[in-house]
Amino acid sequence: MVNKSGMRVVLCLLLLSLLIAGALFKPATGLAISQKKDKVPVAILIDDLGYSREAAERLSRLPLPVTWAIIPYKSYSLWTADLARRSGIPFLTHLPMQAETDPPTGEFLVGVGMPRDHIRRVVRNALWSLPGTSGLNNHRGSKATSDPKVMKAVVEEVAAEGLLLVDSRTSSSSVAYEVARDWGIPAGKNSIFLDHEANADYMWSRFYELARIAKKNGGAIGICHARPETIPFLFALYESPPPDVEFVTVPEYLSRILRGAGEE
Repeated sequence: MVNKSGMRVVLCLLLLSLLIAGALFKPATGLAISQKKDKVPVAILIDDLGYSREAAERLSRLPLPVTWAIIPYKSYSLWTADLARRSGIPFLTHLPMQAETDPPTGEFLVGVGMPRDHIRRVVRNALWSLPGTSGLNNHRGSKATSDPKVMKAVVEEVAAEGLLLVDSRTSSSSVAYEVARDWGIPAGKNSIFLDHEANADYMWSRFYELARIAKKNGGAIGICHARPETIPFLFALYESPPPDVEFVTVPEYLSRILRGAGEE
Protein backbone atom coordinates (compact mmCIF):
# COMPACT_ATOMS: atom_id res chain seq x y z
CA MET A 1 0.00 0.00 0.00
CA VAL A 2 1.41 3.44 -1.06
CA ASN A 3 1.37 6.17 1.63
CA LYS A 4 0.49 9.82 0.92
CA SER A 5 4.12 10.83 0.52
CA GLY A 6 4.72 8.03 -1.94
CA MET A 7 1.57 8.93 -3.85
CA ARG A 8 2.78 12.53 -4.24
CA VAL A 9 6.07 11.28 -5.66
CA VAL A 10 4.23 9.07 -8.16
CA LEU A 11 2.00 11.97 -9.26
CA CYS A 12 4.98 14.31 -9.66
CA LEU A 13 6.82 11.75 -11.76
CA LEU A 14 3.72 11.23 -13.92
CA LEU A 15 3.31 14.98 -14.48
CA LEU A 16 6.98 15.35 -15.35
CA SER A 17 6.79 12.52 -17.87
CA LEU A 18 3.78 14.17 -19.54
CA LEU A 19 5.59 17.50 -19.77
CA ILE A 20 8.64 15.86 -21.29
CA ALA A 21 6.49 13.97 -23.79
CA GLY A 22 4.78 17.21 -24.78
CA ALA A 23 8.09 18.99 -25.25
CA LEU A 24 9.50 16.20 -27.37
CA PHE A 25 6.45 15.74 -29.59
CA LYS A 26 6.77 17.40 -33.01
CA PRO A 27 3.73 17.46 -35.34
CA ALA A 28 4.30 16.13 -38.85
CA THR A 29 4.94 18.82 -41.46
CA GLY A 30 1.69 20.17 -42.88
CA LEU A 31 -0.57 18.37 -40.42
CA ALA A 32 -0.62 20.98 -37.68
CA ILE A 33 -0.45 24.71 -38.19
CA SER A 34 1.13 26.79 -35.47
CA GLN A 35 -0.06 30.27 -34.62
CA LYS A 36 2.75 32.69 -35.47
CA LYS A 37 1.85 36.22 -34.48
CA ASP A 38 4.56 37.82 -36.62
CA LYS A 39 3.42 36.12 -39.84
CA VAL A 40 0.38 36.45 -42.09
CA PRO A 41 -1.50 33.32 -43.22
CA VAL A 42 -1.49 32.47 -46.92
CA ALA A 43 -3.50 29.56 -48.35
CA ILE A 44 -2.60 28.11 -51.75
CA LEU A 45 -5.36 26.28 -53.62
CA ILE A 46 -4.23 24.00 -56.45
CA ASP A 47 -6.92 23.73 -59.15
CA ASP A 48 -7.65 21.21 -61.89
CA LEU A 49 -6.67 17.93 -60.24
CA GLY A 50 -8.44 14.80 -61.46
CA TYR A 51 -6.96 14.59 -64.95
CA SER A 52 -3.47 13.33 -64.15
CA ARG A 53 -2.27 10.64 -61.77
CA GLU A 54 1.33 11.78 -62.14
CA ALA A 55 0.54 15.37 -61.12
CA ALA A 56 -1.35 14.20 -58.04
CA GLU A 57 1.44 11.85 -57.01
CA ARG A 58 4.06 14.61 -57.33
CA LEU A 59 1.93 17.06 -55.38
CA SER A 60 1.29 14.50 -52.65
CA ARG A 61 5.02 14.67 -51.89
CA LEU A 62 4.99 18.46 -51.49
CA PRO A 63 5.72 19.28 -47.82
CA LEU A 64 4.03 22.69 -48.13
CA PRO A 65 0.54 22.88 -46.55
CA VAL A 66 -1.79 23.32 -49.54
CA THR A 67 -5.34 22.45 -50.56
CA TRP A 68 -6.33 20.59 -53.72
CA ALA A 69 -9.32 21.35 -55.94
CA ILE A 70 -10.48 18.22 -57.78
CA ILE A 71 -12.78 18.38 -60.81
CA PRO A 72 -15.49 15.70 -60.39
CA TYR A 73 -16.20 12.90 -62.86
CA LYS A 74 -12.76 12.90 -64.53
CA SER A 75 -10.58 9.84 -65.15
CA TYR A 76 -8.66 10.15 -61.88
CA SER A 77 -11.03 12.22 -59.73
CA LEU A 78 -11.89 9.46 -57.25
CA TRP A 79 -8.34 8.14 -57.21
CA THR A 80 -7.00 11.65 -56.51
CA ALA A 81 -9.51 12.22 -53.71
CA ASP A 82 -8.46 8.92 -52.13
CA LEU A 83 -4.78 9.89 -52.40
CA ALA A 84 -5.52 13.25 -50.79
CA ARG A 85 -7.32 11.60 -47.88
CA ARG A 86 -4.49 9.11 -47.34
CA SER A 87 -1.93 11.92 -47.51
CA GLY A 88 -3.79 14.19 -45.10
CA ILE A 89 -4.33 16.86 -47.77
CA PRO A 90 -7.68 18.71 -47.66
CA PHE A 91 -9.45 19.10 -50.99
CA LEU A 92 -12.39 20.93 -52.53
CA THR A 93 -14.78 19.90 -55.28
CA HIS A 94 -13.79 22.05 -58.27
CA LEU A 95 -17.19 22.42 -59.94
CA PRO A 96 -17.35 23.43 -63.64
CA MET A 97 -19.64 26.44 -64.12
CA GLN A 98 -20.73 28.46 -67.13
CA ALA A 99 -18.29 31.10 -68.41
CA GLU A 100 -19.23 34.25 -70.31
CA THR A 101 -17.96 32.71 -73.54
CA ASP A 102 -19.93 29.47 -73.15
CA PRO A 103 -23.11 28.74 -75.14
CA PRO A 104 -26.34 27.95 -73.23
CA THR A 105 -25.30 24.30 -73.07
CA GLY A 106 -21.82 22.91 -72.71
CA GLU A 107 -19.46 20.93 -70.49
CA PHE A 108 -20.27 23.04 -67.44
CA LEU A 109 -22.49 21.55 -64.73
CA VAL A 110 -24.00 24.77 -63.36
CA GLY A 111 -25.24 27.57 -65.60
CA VAL A 112 -27.66 30.47 -65.75
CA GLY A 113 -31.30 29.68 -66.43
CA MET A 114 -31.14 26.30 -64.70
CA PRO A 115 -33.93 25.62 -62.16
CA ARG A 116 -32.96 25.99 -58.51
CA ASP A 117 -33.72 22.36 -57.66
CA HIS A 118 -31.64 21.18 -60.61
CA ILE A 119 -28.65 23.27 -59.51
CA ARG A 120 -28.93 21.97 -55.96
CA ARG A 121 -29.07 18.37 -57.19
CA VAL A 122 -26.03 18.89 -59.44
CA VAL A 123 -24.04 20.44 -56.59
CA ARG A 124 -25.09 17.70 -54.17
CA ASN A 125 -24.11 14.91 -56.55
CA ALA A 126 -20.76 16.55 -57.31
CA LEU A 127 -19.95 16.92 -53.61
CA TRP A 128 -21.01 13.34 -52.89
CA SER A 129 -18.92 12.06 -55.81
CA LEU A 130 -15.74 13.02 -53.91
CA PRO A 131 -16.08 11.64 -50.37
CA GLY A 132 -14.18 13.70 -47.83
CA THR A 133 -14.42 17.00 -49.68
CA SER A 134 -14.14 20.12 -47.53
CA GLY A 135 -16.31 22.20 -49.82
CA LEU A 136 -16.54 23.72 -53.27
CA ASN A 137 -14.90 26.23 -55.57
CA ASN A 138 -15.81 27.13 -59.13
CA HIS A 139 -13.98 25.96 -62.25
CA ARG A 140 -14.29 28.77 -64.82
CA GLY A 141 -17.81 30.11 -64.20
CA SER A 142 -17.48 33.83 -64.92
CA LYS A 143 -21.13 33.96 -66.04
CA ALA A 144 -22.66 31.61 -63.45
CA THR A 145 -20.89 33.17 -60.47
CA SER A 146 -22.13 36.63 -61.49
CA ASP A 147 -25.78 35.52 -61.21
CA PRO A 148 -27.16 35.91 -57.65
CA LYS A 149 -29.96 33.37 -58.21
CA VAL A 150 -27.55 30.71 -59.42
CA MET A 151 -25.15 31.36 -56.57
CA LYS A 152 -27.93 31.26 -54.00
CA ALA A 153 -28.89 27.76 -55.17
CA VAL A 154 -25.24 26.64 -55.08
CA VAL A 155 -24.65 28.08 -51.61
CA GLU A 156 -27.88 26.58 -50.25
CA GLU A 157 -26.62 23.09 -51.08
CA VAL A 158 -23.10 23.72 -49.79
CA ALA A 159 -24.64 24.98 -46.55
CA ALA A 160 -26.93 21.95 -46.32
CA GLU A 161 -23.84 19.73 -46.46
CA GLY A 162 -22.08 21.79 -43.77
CA LEU A 163 -19.17 22.63 -46.08
CA LEU A 164 -17.18 25.70 -47.14
CA LEU A 165 -17.00 27.71 -50.36
CA VAL A 166 -14.16 29.50 -52.11
CA ASP A 167 -14.98 32.01 -54.86
CA SER A 168 -12.29 31.51 -57.52
CA ARG A 169 -13.01 35.05 -58.75
CA THR A 170 -12.80 34.24 -62.45
CA SER A 171 -14.83 37.42 -62.89
CA SER A 172 -14.71 40.72 -61.02
CA SER A 173 -18.52 40.60 -61.13
CA SER A 174 -18.72 37.37 -59.14
CA VAL A 175 -21.13 37.39 -56.20
CA ALA A 176 -20.33 33.87 -54.94
CA TYR A 177 -18.32 35.05 -51.94
CA GLU A 178 -20.87 37.67 -50.91
CA VAL A 179 -23.80 35.24 -51.19
CA ALA A 180 -21.92 32.64 -49.15
CA ARG A 181 -21.05 35.16 -46.44
CA ASP A 182 -24.67 36.37 -46.31
CA TRP A 183 -25.75 32.74 -45.94
CA GLY A 184 -23.39 32.32 -42.99
CA ILE A 185 -21.14 29.54 -44.28
CA PRO A 186 -17.32 29.56 -44.12
CA ALA A 187 -16.28 31.39 -47.29
CA GLY A 188 -13.16 32.81 -48.88
CA LYS A 189 -12.18 34.34 -52.20
CA ASN A 190 -9.19 34.07 -54.46
CA SER A 191 -6.96 37.13 -54.40
CA ILE A 192 -4.68 36.27 -57.31
CA PHE A 193 -3.90 33.57 -59.88
CA LEU A 194 -0.25 32.61 -59.61
CA ASP A 195 0.45 30.81 -62.88
CA HIS A 196 -1.30 32.46 -65.83
CA GLU A 197 2.17 32.39 -67.39
CA ALA A 198 4.21 29.19 -67.31
CA ASN A 199 7.53 30.56 -66.08
CA ALA A 200 9.05 30.72 -62.62
CA ASP A 201 9.87 34.45 -62.64
CA TYR A 202 6.24 35.30 -63.34
CA MET A 203 5.00 32.94 -60.60
CA TRP A 204 7.39 34.41 -58.04
CA SER A 205 6.28 37.94 -58.90
CA ARG A 206 2.65 36.92 -58.50
CA PHE A 207 3.38 35.21 -55.21
CA TYR A 208 5.06 38.33 -53.84
CA GLU A 209 1.96 40.27 -54.84
CA LEU A 210 -0.14 37.69 -52.98
CA ALA A 211 2.07 38.15 -49.91
CA ARG A 212 1.61 41.92 -50.17
CA ILE A 213 -2.18 41.48 -50.27
CA ALA A 214 -2.00 39.13 -47.29
CA LYS A 215 -0.04 41.68 -45.25
CA LYS A 216 -2.57 44.37 -46.10
CA ASN A 217 -5.65 42.27 -45.33
CA GLY A 218 -4.37 39.97 -42.60
CA GLY A 219 -4.27 36.93 -44.89
CA ALA A 220 -5.09 35.80 -48.44
CA ILE A 221 -5.90 32.88 -50.72
CA GLY A 222 -4.07 32.35 -54.01
CA ILE A 223 -4.83 29.85 -56.78
CA CYS A 224 -2.49 27.94 -59.05
CA HIS A 225 -2.93 24.83 -61.17
CA ALA A 226 -1.65 21.25 -61.30
CA ARG A 227 0.57 21.98 -64.30
CA PRO A 228 4.05 20.58 -65.03
CA GLU A 229 5.57 24.08 -64.86
CA THR A 230 3.82 25.02 -61.61
CA ILE A 231 4.76 22.00 -59.50
CA PRO A 232 8.53 22.79 -59.40
CA PHE A 233 7.67 26.35 -58.38
CA LEU A 234 5.68 25.05 -55.40
CA PHE A 235 8.61 22.92 -54.27
CA ALA A 236 10.89 25.96 -54.64
CA LEU A 237 8.43 27.97 -52.56
CA TYR A 238 8.72 25.38 -49.81
CA GLU A 239 12.52 25.49 -49.98
CA SER A 240 12.68 29.32 -49.85
CA PRO A 241 9.58 30.57 -48.01
CA PRO A 242 9.24 34.31 -47.33
CA PRO A 243 9.99 34.94 -43.64
CA ASP A 244 6.77 36.87 -43.00
CA VAL A 245 4.33 34.34 -44.52
CA GLU A 246 2.79 31.29 -42.86
CA PHE A 247 1.39 28.70 -45.24
CA VAL A 248 -1.91 27.17 -44.16
CA THR A 249 -4.61 25.06 -45.76
CA VAL A 250 -7.87 26.64 -46.91
CA PRO A 251 -9.94 25.05 -44.07
CA GLU A 252 -7.41 26.30 -41.51
CA TYR A 253 -7.38 29.75 -43.09
CA LEU A 254 -11.17 30.07 -42.97
CA SER A 255 -11.20 28.73 -39.42
CA ARG A 256 -8.91 31.58 -38.45
CA ILE A 257 -11.17 34.06 -40.22
CA LEU A 258 -14.12 32.81 -38.19
CA ARG A 259 -12.05 33.13 -35.01
CA GLY A 260 -11.15 36.69 -35.93
CA ALA A 261 -7.50 35.86 -36.59
CA GLY A 262 -7.51 37.34 -40.08
CA GLU A 263 -9.61 39.28 -42.51
CA GLU A 264 -10.50 38.66 -46.12
